[in-house]
Amino acid sequence: MHGRVGTEWTSSEPMSEINVVPLVDVLLVLLVIFMITAPIISHTLDVQLPRASLAPGTRADQTLIITIDRKGTLAVNDRVMGPIRSREAGRRFNQEINRWKAKYPGNAAYLRADRRIRYGTVIQVMARLRRLGVVDVGLMIEREGS
Repeated sequence: MHGRVGTEWTSSEPMSEINVVPLVDVLLVLLVIFMITAPIISHTLDVQLPRASLAPGTRADQTLIITIDRKGTLAVNDRVMGPIRSREAGRRFNQEINRWKAKYPGNAAYLRADRRIRYGTVIQVMARLRRLGVVDVGLMIEREGS
């Protein structure tokens, strides 16, 4: 028998090709997971905003966004403080507002209130913001047709 022994994959020669199929499979699974979880993560509270026509708004990078959902749960920049009538939530709300004011003095604040919540609750939150020294407060709305 004159011939080369071990000419198949057991040969001592290194493989020159990389099998990328498992890598592509893993990447596609990760992509699907991120596509599903991204919309879930971006909204802390379920809020239906009132609709109106308006010009394009300003950037919200360094703005304070206060959210009140239908049940009266208060959130500051996607951090849930708790029920609006709770003392603990009120204390955390005050601390969060003061922290934001120290970091970004003079920046605008926006209030996202569910359209089904009582008007008096919105005014209460606006009055509390005014007492804390936040006077530039805008109301966030949904554009008509969106």
